[in-house]
Amino acid sequence: MEELKYLLDKFGFVKQPQVDNDFQEIESLIGFHLPEDYKYYLNNYKPFDDSIGKQYVVLYSIDDLFEMNKPGTLDEWYTYTVQIGNNGASEAIGIKFWELNNYKVVIAQYIQNIDDQIEIGTSFTDMLKRLDKEIEWFN
Repeated sequence: MEELKYLLDKFGFVKQPQVDNDFQEIESLIGFHLPEDYKYYLNNYKPFDDSIGKQYVVLYSIDDLFEMNKPGTLDEWYTYTVQIGNNGASEAIGIKFWELNNYKVVIAQYIQNIDDQIEIGTSFTDMLKRLDKEIEWFN
């Protein structure tokens, strides 16, 4: 988690008093356990809305996760992608569950369409590392 903490601080994420979110309800809704690095972010930092390198990034609060991923907004055929933010334009950022302890962070105009998803990280931390190196999301 040290690398994650370093990147969050470097990019100006605002710390909040640590909370112990109960992830059970959101995980039940989305059908998988959220990655530990992402849970750490939600428990220790406020939502983010700013540029990181060349990309604009909006990351939701846990309350926003419920709003963006509530029943009725999810289609059955993409149950294993949770929308966690957006790029301030028309693309959504999501965490895609592949298998136990294996996730991808993806971006797509329609996050529910698996064929449109572009990998932007192999984890939440890896997404931030790629942003730090100014790796383009779209080529």
